[in-house]
Amino acid sequence: MDTLRRALQRTARPVAAFGAALALVAGLSAQAQAANGTLSYRDSNGIDHAKDNPTDGVCYSFTAEAVSVADFTDTDGRLFTGSLCEESTFLINIHAGTSLVFGGTKPRSAKLGG
Repeated sequence: MDTLRRALQRTARPVAAFGAALALVAGLSAQAQAANGTLSYRDSNGIDHAKDNPTDGVCYSFTAEAVSVADFTDTDGRLFTGSLCEESTFLINIHAGTSLVFGGTKPRSAKLGG
């Protein structure tokens, strides 16, 4: 009986360690998911900018107001008139696979996903 108990204890420790490591990796990957594709914009100076596979939930500030924004990723996003994606400056949603052109009020930042 003692032999069986020791064998189970020796097996349980590595299994528990592996499970904890797996949970840690799975948890981190869920928090830092990236949209697949490219988020791009043309600023008011006529310069094109692009971010490949942008991270969900991260605010991307533009160097100048954007006259157009393209969300050619697999994730919907939000555009803001403020440069820090403040909720009080929300402008419009942008859906995955679409682009928008701006004439009046222009966005200064974007955030994809959550």
